[in-house]
This record gives sequence, C-alpha cells and structure tokens, in this order.
Amino acid sequence: MDVEGVRLKEKNKTYGLLTAIAMIVGTVVGSGIYFKADDILSFTGGNVTLGVLVILLGAVNIIFGSLTLAQLALRTTTSGGLAGYAEIYYNQTFATVIGLFQTFIYIPVITTVVTWVAASYTLSLLMANASFESEIILTIVYLLIIALINYYSKQLAGFFQSLSTFIKVIPLIIIMIMGLIWQQPMPEIPSNLLIVEPRDVGFGWLAALVPLAFTFDGWNVVTNIAPELKNAKRNLPLAYILGPIFILVLYVSYFVGLNNILGVTFILSTGNNSVNFAFNMIFGRALGNVLIIIVIISVLGVANGMFLANIRLPQAMAEKGWLKSESLQRLHPQHQLSTHSTLLVMAINLLWLVIHYFVFKYQWLPNSDISESAVVFNNLCLLPIYYLVFQLYKKEQIKNKFFGIIAPLFATLGILVIVLGNFILNFKAALITSIVGILFILLFWSYAKRQQRYQP
Repeated sequence: MDVEGVRLKEKNKTYGLLTAIAMIVGTVVGSGIYFKADDILSFTGGNVTLGVLVILLGAVNIIFGSLTLAQLALRTTTSGGLAGYAEIYYNQTFATVIGLFQTFIYIPVITTVVTWVAASYTLSLLMANASFESEIILTIVYLLIIALINYYSKQLAGFFQSLSTFIKVIPLIIIMIMGLIWQQPMPEIPSNLLIVEPRDVGFGWLAALVPLAFTFDGWNVVTNIAPELKNAKRNLPLAYILGPIFILVLYVSYFVGLNNILGVTFILSTGNNSVNFAFNMIFGRALGNVLIIIVIISVLGVANGMFLANIRLPQAMAEKGWLKSESLQRLHPQHQLSTHSTLLVMAINLLWLVIHYFVFKYQWLPNSDISESAVVFNNLCLLPIYYLVFQLYKKEQIKNKFFGIIAPLFATLGILVIVLGNFILNFKAALITSIVGILFILLFWSYAKRQQRYQP
C-alpha cells in the first residue's frame, strides 16, 4: 500500500453535531454583524422596525435554504458538498462546474478577504496607520497558521471552530440582554462628528440587502464535511435547522439591543464606531480593546471554517474523477487529509490575495471588493439545487408540501432579492463582477466537458 495514505472512503468520522452547528454559526457570524448594523440602519433611514424587516428578509435565504438543503442531506452523505448533490441528481458536467467554482473561486475568495479583515483589525490594535502592504503580509501569516492547524490536527481545527463561535457570540448576547434592561439616558454625540438624523429613504432600503448578503453568507459550506460527520443523516439536517435559527435570533436581538442602548441618531452619526461606544458604556474604556480582540477571533473563526471546508473539495473531486490527479486523492495516514489538496488550496488563496491587493489598492472596483461577485454567484449556483428538491416533491419522494414547495420557493426568492439589492447599491461594480463571473463559469463548463470526453 502507498505510504502516503489511504482513500477518502476510509477516513474516520471526526465531527459531531456541535461542530456542524459551530461551523455554520462560526462561518456566518463574523465581522459583518458587528460593523453592518449601522449600515442597515442607515439604508433604512434610521427606521428600526424596517431594519428588523430587512434582517428578516435577508434571513429568508439562509433559513429556507437550510431547510431545503436538509432534504438532500437526509437522502445522501456524498462527499463534495453542493457539487456532490449536483452529480447525483443532475450530471457530472454540472457538478464539476459547481465544484470548480467553489474550490477555486467562492471559498478561497471569501477566506482570503475575511483573513485580510482579521489582519487589518489586528494591526489597528497594535499600531496606528498601518500600511496596506503590512496587512497583506499579516494575512499571509494568518493563512499559513490556519492551513497548518487544519492539516496537522483536525481535532484542533474543530476545537478552534467551536471556541471561536462561543467567543464571538458573547458580545452579541451581552448587547442583546443589556438592550432589554437598559435604562440609562441616551449618550451625547461627540462634538467633532456630524449629526445624522433619521430620514425618509423610500425604496432605497433595498440596498441594505447587500451588506446582509455578506453578513449571512457561508452557511452551506458544512455540506463539504458531510462524509466526516458522525450520524450525518441525523446531524446535518439538524445543524441546517438549528444553526440558522440561532443566527436569526442573535442578529435581530443584537440590532434591537444596540438601538435601545445608543439610540438611532447616535448610531447613524458614529457609524462603525457605535459598537465601541456601546461596549465602553457597558464595560468602561479600560476594556475597549476587548471588542477588537473578539472581532479578530470572530473573523479568524470564519476563515478557519471556510478553509476547513475548502481543503476537502479537491480531494473529493479527484476521487470522483472530476480532477485528474492521483496525488489529490491520497490521504496522509496520520493526518487523514490530502497533502497535495491542502497545498493546492493554500496556493489558490495566495493567488486571490494578490488579486485582492491590486483590486483594492488601485480601486478597480469602487466601493466593492472581489468577494462581491463570489457571494452573488454562489447564491445563484444554489438555484438549480433548490429546484432538485421541488423535483423530488413532484416525484413524491418528498411528501411534505412545506419542504417540497414552500421552502425551495422562499429560498429562491431570497436569492433573487440579494441579486436585486446588489445591482441597486452599485450597478457598475455588480455588472463588471457578473461578467467576470460568467466568463469563469463558461471556462469551468468547457473544462468539465473535455474531462467527460476523455473519460474511458
């Protein structure tokens, strides 16, 4: 037997229900919720009720999407995540396209961007006016650490995922509870800031769906560890249901609590710094840096969850024959992961980091970044997967009308609303990134067709 390892099907069941839920919550709850609450309030003109409605609309995608994918999780524990579902219910070409998109674009782009955010927060804590190049260097260091942890100890990676999830929700829960019982007068707005009052925004509130798209993104990556879940047919659907519900309750409670503590005008005027003011009011200025540390852990938890899922995709695709590489299939006998798959994913992340450097530094996408198109196109890739569930209902393999019709319908509407909000906020950037995304999809489709043509 090859000393490099054994096949994918021989690997141990490593993760339980808690890790699956932690992966969903840990991937979704990142820096976004801390620094997007003021954006939501601003886009809604300071209307808290409308802000809650926007959060609920944004949650439609993840709640009903999770309930829809859970129907597929009940029927298969195939490797490869969404691509595995596409192979079973559609064909290998379509599955290969989804797998290539998630492996080489969506997951590494998100991983790279959120790791850079963690590096940026870290340097803001350590020094003032750190250069963008310094942030990129620290991003590389963080990516290397995450890769080493996931390769050499899956248990440690899973533990960090659970730990980071627990830590990151603590401040959200504190704001939620304190917001319910807070009786202190509203704080005075700092004199050096321009006072922003609530206003009527008309249908402009739809633009709030764009920051929500990123805030809620990443929930479906847990499908990639389905083969490694203990009792996956029970635990994966449960994780899909319990994780998103927990996130929705947490987001709404945090948003309302923050407004109760600071007031609408204060949040509109102070923007992203409003969260710091809230924690200073609750804990005092001496612990102000604690928030930044929590945010860093939060964002690194997101990056870890995405990387954890990403390194399994190349080896799963190679095992299925979608990528022609024996080396990607072989698992290290001790670490139970493909060495070449891990190295490939690390190289892809570094490549996207270089692209992110030039796009951000030279503002090739004004008021946007490379993650925007990846998020939108990943949601669009879910549409045919949702349609599968409707087809299963028509074939009477799914008996419940709610899970067979209503859930996929509302999940689809949630995606279309996100796409609409993306174009409303920044039409030019959305158009450019959409064209680039379509070109990548066509490239992947051409590769997949060639792979099928040369198969014996």
